Amino acid sequence: MNGEKIEALSSANEYLYNLKGGIKSIVEAIQEGREQEGINLVSAVAEGIDWVSNVINLTKDIQKNEIEIQDINEQIEAIIEALENEDYILVGDLFNYEILPILDRVHDEIQICIAN
Repeated sequence: MNGEKIEALSSANEYLYNLKGGIKSIVEAIQEGREQEGINLVSAVAEGIDWVSNVINLTKDIQKNEIEIQDINEQIEAIIEALENEDYILVGDLFNYEILPILDRVHDEIQICIAN
């Protein structure tokens, strides 16, 4: 069972590179005035964040230090509100300055887990 959990964390580790790349694509598109292109990526990124959150929650018992990802939910709610208000600059900023740092921290913690 632990082997499967370590494998799941390894998959999350690899996936996070793509997920963070997707977020950077959203931010870049919004900053360059291609809001619709960026917004079209949001649902895929949201699904990716949900998948990573599930992996983290299902592997808590093998994590060296418990990986906290709950704080990402507040930011997701803020992104949803910004989308409803069509405040795409705020959407980009939330992804860039709130979500990415959380995912960077989570990624670092996952790498520590799978390295040992």
